[in-house]
Amino acid sequence: MLSTSISLPLEMIQAGVTYSRLRHQYPDVEVCFCAEQLNPIISMSRIPLTPEVTFPETGPGDLVIVPGLWRNPLPVVKQSRAMVKWLRYQHQQGATFCVAATGVTFMAETGLLNHQPAATHWYFLERLKRHYPKVDFKPHHLITRSGRIFCAGSVNSVADLMVHLIKLSMGEQIAHKVEQQFSHEIRRPMDQMLFAEDHTTAHNDEIIVRLQEWIRQHYCEAIEMENLIAASGLTRRTLHRRFKEATGFSPTAYIQRMRLTLASDLLKSTDLSIREAAYQAGYTDPDYFSRLFQKHFQLTPSDFKRSVRDKLFYLENS
Repeated sequence: MLSTSISLPLEMIQAGVTYSRLRHQYPDVEVCFCAEQLNPIISMSRIPLTPEVTFPETGPGDLVIVPGLWRNPLPVVKQSRAMVKWLRYQHQQGATFCVAATGVTFMAETGLLNHQPAATHWYFLERLKRHYPKVDFKPHHLITRSGRIFCAGSVNSVADLMVHLIKLSMGEQIAHKVEQQFSHEIRRPMDQMLFAEDHTTAHNDEIIVRLQEWIRQHYCEAIEMENLIAASGLTRRTLHRRFKEATGFSPTAYIQRMRLTLASDLLKSTDLSIREAAYQAGYTDPDYFSRLFQKHFQLTPSDFKRSVRDKLFYLENS
């Protein structure tokens, strides 16, 4: 196995716990190493990992991190019937799964990914497609979700996935702090990497789906509530209620998040000034934009631009 596919997400979780405690929040997080037997496991890098409990002793978990494997995963999975059975049990008990690269083979063996999207490492993609023809492998997506099963195509993608999972469990501000420490200078927004059958929306409100598409086409323009009312055909009160029920955000907050994501991408990938990036994202007041940006990303636009551009400069000249 690749030890980083376990150690990296666990260190990110621990960072989230630490930042939460600094905010006087105390998440109840207990980490447990599980295996078929309690013998030390030697990873590909020769780092030993010592299991604490056997699979039958664990009980149900909230998050199960499935490691990536080094080289051909199929022989290993065929020898891991106890783990496959345990993964089925954890899924029945409601666990969420973070599956790293070729670790998807374990999940494919359970049958839980039949006719469902999945990502894996590109090198073994064709071999796994032949072996598991019922799994809908997505070669052009780094992260997929099938219900509660998240698959990352590489260890680097695991970092992006963990930022998303930490946001769901500990909140957006904690997730941004963890992201700054581990991957923010190279990370793309989750919705650009994720494939899920319900990727556009997790709800079934067709009017709000159409309104979300309208917003995606116009969010860089000046949008007033009257524009949203006209585009949806709903009253102000009904629009606000149904949009919040469907997306978890008010229409204003939803548009603001899209604009800030665009602004961060412009600061990462272009030489636009902060004022120009703000304007391109639909903000005419750079001071107001800076306040919103800092609240959302926990960094000022200047600090954000400096950190990502320094990283890009290093990559381009190394």
